[in-house]
Amino acid sequence: MMDFDLSRPADSLHRSRDSSVLLRSGLNMIQQAISLYSEDLVLLVANRRFKTIFNLPDRLIEPGARFDDTIRHLAAQGEYGPVEDTDQFVADRVNQALTFQPHYLERKRANGRWLSIEGGPLRQGGWVAVYTDITDIKRQEHILRARSEDLSGELLSRSEELARTNRALQSTITQLRETQQHLEAAEARVRLAAETTPAHIARIDRQGRYTYSNHRLPLSPANGASDIVGHGIQEVLGTPIYTIISDAMNSALGGAPKVVEFDTPEGDNHIRAAFTPDTDMTGAVTGAYILSMEISPGYGDRASPTDPVPKTRASFNGWVVNLQGLEVTAPDGRTETLSLAEAALLRHFLERPNEVLTRDDLTSARTGSTRSLDVRMSRLRRKLAGDPENPSFIRTVYGAGYLFAANVTWG
Repeated sequence: MMDFDLSRPADSLHRSRDSSVLLRSGLNMIQQAISLYSEDLVLLVANRRFKTIFNLPDRLIEPGARFDDTIRHLAAQGEYGPVEDTDQFVADRVNQALTFQPHYLERKRANGRWLSIEGGPLRQGGWVAVYTDITDIKRQEHILRARSEDLSGELLSRSEELARTNRALQSTITQLRETQQHLEAAEARVRLAAETTPAHIARIDRQGRYTYSNHRLPLSPANGASDIVGHGIQEVLGTPIYTIISDAMNSALGGAPKVVEFDTPEGDNHIRAAFTPDTDMTGAVTGAYILSMEISPGYGDRASPTDPVPKTRASFNGWVVNLQGLEVTAPDGRTETLSLAEAALLRHFLERPNEVLTRDDLTSARTGSTRSLDVRMSRLRRKLAGDPENPSFIRTVYGAGYLFAANVTWG
């Protein structure tokens, strides 16, 4: 399916007809007739075959043409055979179209040719229809019936019915494939939104194992895991923190959401975690979603005593850092997302550029424990230089610590 802005009125569709030239050029290469109508039954786009197969005038294949006008024209041309009450016939077709139900049918036209019609709803509203001339297929079926005197009429009927069923099944398979593509695209957008959210979003099952994480855990995993999916929540958070949050977790697994706040064992981070039940279609709780973030006072907007402006943006050697937005942008425009701990580590470097910082200096800057510093350092180097083995900014001063080799400008 294709994406269209179905909220635009018909007159704006007319004004934008030039923008659909490339789309229609592509559709014109398809042998089947194709039409796409909006939820208010206004034509969005149609290909050349749609015009020729029904011998339509130009006004009925331009964006903005009304569906009922097209049906009325086809009825007047005898497309549907004798029609006693044209107004009622058009109204019935319009009401049927407004249900936006997937359908497949085959019908013989007034000119003797056969058409298959496949229709399916668009996810934004409206529908797409594909018309295929199957006259040759029907002729082959007729020839087979006429020349196969040895075959029983029942066998031929079943063979023809099987052919129709196969064509309808192929239409259904196509619709399922399109639906799967839409779901995959939607899932990708949701994952992207989750990965760029400055908070930890996770899910646990009823056994307390992580089944999803957007890799923004606001504290260092107690077990040192780089990916917490598959690990138990007590194993990841450690017994002291697990003891604090277990009541809220059990409440969510019991069906009642709950929020809890706590300090990390080091005492320099204050975390708020919200637990929400995850239920299936029957209402049974299958797990819990967790939204947690650091709410330590002043995080992301701390300023030096002599600088009244919050330090949230900095630049160096063509790079731009947005600590509040948790992003770093390279000179070539490539943007990397930072975790809370990576942003805290980078802030410490940016506030003291060209100085040797010890490991104790860095682990006191909300970057986690000493055992996780090397992991976060490697990730930050990779995001800033692309090669953690040959860092261009964060340099190791053996026996002393680390140095950020760049001149930094704040603001």
